[in-house]
Amino acid sequence: MEMKNLNKMNNFREYAPMNTVPAGQISADGRPFPQSYQEPGRKREGNNGNFDGLVFDPQFGPDGKNRGAGPGLSVTPVMNRPNSFLEENSKASPACTIAPTSPGRSTYSEKDGLRPVGDDAGHLDAYNSGSIRFFMTLLGCAFALAGSQIVGLLYLTLGTRISEDLGRPDLTVWLLSAGIIAMGSLAPFVGPVADLYGRKSIFLVGVSLGFIGAIVCATTPTAPGFIAGQALLGFGAVIEELMAISVVTEIVPTAKRGLYAALILTAIIPWSPGTLYADFMAASSWRWIGLPLAIWHLLIFVMIACFYFPPPRTNSQGLSRRQLFWRIDWLGGFLLTLGLLLILIALNWGGQQYAWTSSHVLSFLLIGFALLTAFGLWEKFGAKYPLYPRRIVRAPRPFYCILLLIFSAGINYIPLVVFWPIETIAVYGSDMRQSGINNLPIGTCILGGAIISALLIGLFRKHVTIIMTFFCIMQTCGTATLSSIDPHSLSSAWAPLCIALVGVGGVLVPNQIIITILTPDDLIASATALTVGIRSQAQVIGLAIYFSRFLKVLEKNAFAHLAAPIINAGVFNITVITNFIEGLASRPFDELAPGIPQLAGPAHAAAYHAVKEGAILTFKGAFDYIYLMSIGFGVAACIAAAAMGNVEQYIDDHVAVVLE
Repeated sequence: MEMKNLNKMNNFREYAPMNTVPAGQISADGRPFPQSYQEPGRKREGNNGNFDGLVFDPQFGPDGKNRGAGPGLSVTPVMNRPNSFLEENSKASPACTIAPTSPGRSTYSEKDGLRPVGDDAGHLDAYNSGSIRFFMTLLGCAFALAGSQIVGLLYLTLGTRISEDLGRPDLTVWLLSAGIIAMGSLAPFVGPVADLYGRKSIFLVGVSLGFIGAIVCATTPTAPGFIAGQALLGFGAVIEELMAISVVTEIVPTAKRGLYAALILTAIIPWSPGTLYADFMAASSWRWIGLPLAIWHLLIFVMIACFYFPPPRTNSQGLSRRQLFWRIDWLGGFLLTLGLLLILIALNWGGQQYAWTSSHVLSFLLIGFALLTAFGLWEKFGAKYPLYPRRIVRAPRPFYCILLLIFSAGINYIPLVVFWPIETIAVYGSDMRQSGINNLPIGTCILGGAIISALLIGLFRKHVTIIMTFFCIMQTCGTATLSSIDPHSLSSAWAPLCIALVGVGGVLVPNQIIITILTPDDLIASATALTVGIRSQAQVIGLAIYFSRFLKVLEKNAFAHLAAPIINAGVFNITVITNFIEGLASRPFDELAPGIPQLAGPAHAAAYHAVKEGAILTFKGAFDYIYLMSIGFGVAACIAAAAMGNVEQYIDDHVAVVLE
């Protein structure tokens, strides 16, 4: 509800009731006071000590017309009251409004609702980059962001090998996607909670979950246990990434968020050869991966616990713990989380354990979409304090374009990170050591693209749209070109692979920074949660779509290219043939073929080479299909980036939170 400023005739003619309403006060019927209010005697942090200067004036209605003082209320000019804040402060902030759906104290009416009233004057460059707490907080967030990314670098490229070692190749897709599903289902809910309760406690919970998940993955003897460990790592990773981005973006000036994003991304540099580390450790045992992960998370916990001390959240000031608890839309969070979880599980089941038309898949899909529909209706018509207030979308066009861009880029992340490592084994015959080397571009190029993109955004704020469109084109063209590489020459893959990976890195992380610029300060974590959640959900959807189509095309190609040579070699056992083809996804042909008597030894050299060529053509055609499928999603990302528009007006020197 918009309130007109009361000082029409005189800049200092402000009125307040004798019984001033304190911040966050709820009326008798349980609703926030719709008018502005004044909280005398209390200074707002980050505003140079100025009082809030907010006025609750029952004499004037929302339309600015004089309606009288009203029953039971006496109005006294503030200037005539003793010890008023105007006597102590030469300048008071202008009046502002309370948004009924906003928790705590919502005073965001400047710069299209992105800034608190009078805040620009008090928060410009209000950060001390030389303090030890600022430095260690930044370092802790950098480590946390790295910790959220290295889980995928270390485990995703070994999915087929881990499933084989645990004796459950039928659960490969679950071992690959359990962590991503956990991220996608939790992210949309944890962001709003962090905006209300604060960052530190939730940050530490996430780091602890990551620590426990690393230990579980390293010690479990079963595939279901590993899936549970991956889920814990996913919960921890999404909280770490969300909190790291939220904390860094709100403690530095808006104009420098891109530069600081590039800075904290450098913490991933030691882990950029993560695929190589993983393959080296897997040569002994993949279980060793849990050790460096656990140690890394322990370091994060110490830095955040000892050095990060944020001020109280403005959203929750003046609220009791009971009021704070009920400011969270628990029902909405339950509907959203469960709905997403059921849909993501159904997508993983479809075409794998169960047919797409099976009761398992259809029931989970229908119930999931019904829950999401119920969530939307509840948020719009029933929730007193929605998880995502409408004011989170202050700039609709760039906001929605960024979400679409992240969704499309998230889907195209899968062919490069999940399927390229399999191709290096199945098509190019890489062993453990060679596979680690061949997968080096995954970490280094994605990181390089993210850093370059973040730096460009920080330096050329007028050209954000051009920068994003450029990286989207790189991602789309690079991935599609992988379909034309020579199956007998690995060197032909390096150029398109690196171009595609740099494009992916340049799109995903920087867009999470851009969206915080378009969001009110008190909802930064909520907006970041949307980006992380949409990206994770897109990755699960992409994995389900690509993996299902990959298996279908692989089966078709096997009949066309592999059936004849392997039968001509004298191999007729269906179980042997099936296990052989499945094994090629995790071990090179030269390692598996000698185990089949009809292909072993110099006497069977001709059959050996014929079957090998058939296997290469079988897998190469399936991978080519995946890369060509990515074009549609890439084009959608390019269109979304080009339509984003100019966001320069929102990039200034404002600092959302000043560390204590």
